[in-house]
Amino acid sequence: MTPTEPATTIPTEMPDGSTSPVQIWHGAGEDKPLVMIWPGFGMGGYYFRPLATELADRGFPVAVGELRGQGQSSARATRSTTWGYHDLASEDFPRQIRAAKEELELPEDHPMIFLAHSMGGQISCLFAARDDLQVLNLKGIFGVGAGSPYRPTFDPQMGRRLGIGALFLGRVGGHGLGYWPGKVLGKDFIGYGRQAGAHMREWLRFHKHNSLSDLTGQDMDYVAAMSRLELPVLFTRFTNDQDCPTASSEALAEFLPNADVRYEDLPGELGHNRWAREPGIVADRFVSFAGLL
Repeated sequence: MTPTEPATTIPTEMPDGSTSPVQIWHGAGEDKPLVMIWPGFGMGGYYFRPLATELADRGFPVAVGELRGQGQSSARATRSTTWGYHDLASEDFPRQIRAAKEELELPEDHPMIFLAHSMGGQISCLFAARDDLQVLNLKGIFGVGAGSPYRPTFDPQMGRRLGIGALFLGRVGGHGLGYWPGKVLGKDFIGYGRQAGAHMREWLRFHKHNSLSDLTGQDMDYVAAMSRLELPVLFTRFTNDQDCPTASSEALAEFLPNADVRYEDLPGELGHNRWAREPGIVADRFVSFAGLL
């Protein structure tokens, strides 16, 4: 088996004092854009190492970020320690990108492409609405299984599963406890780990109303800014991915009416997650997407 360990891992400090690891792979292509890989909901960045290795072998400099409180992040959500979509888009993403570029000895404005999974795609769209889009030179977003959690876009069975998640994560965790503890009676019944209260309240509203308005602590009107974005965006999925039907990606794309948004089903049945461990199909399509930017 091909080794998938990163060349180095950079602990990146967040404003709350926690650290998030940024895993780095050096590609041989000096003129290629940086690929920033962003995990999905409840996923650790380490899960994406085979994908990162595959892209680095194809010449790309690659970094895998971490969502706060997930994977190897040191952040621990409590009633008094919380964060939401705005914090991730305005703090976590730009800090980790800068750490990656510094480690790779790339200039701040070196072009980059996001390869974003699931919730990572949601946050990517919010990041792209900020001035960091130009400063850090984001050229495009390549989503895999990335969409909105808006319930009407899912089939009835998956909609019921999302509804159960919304009840526990959003109602009990976000509004009741002030955070979702992850394990209850020693077991993680929902499967997404410990999550911040503000984030879960916002996710619940997203699920019910397809709304990203009034994010906790926001310093700008994200919805208005996203509506002005002109950026290449490709939403891909595998046909057996019940966690992200095409309608879910279309609901996320409603926030991007001026972007060049396209949708594509990928060959094979690698579901919502398995493609990151068997990355050939995604890597092939990503290379062709990157070549058009």
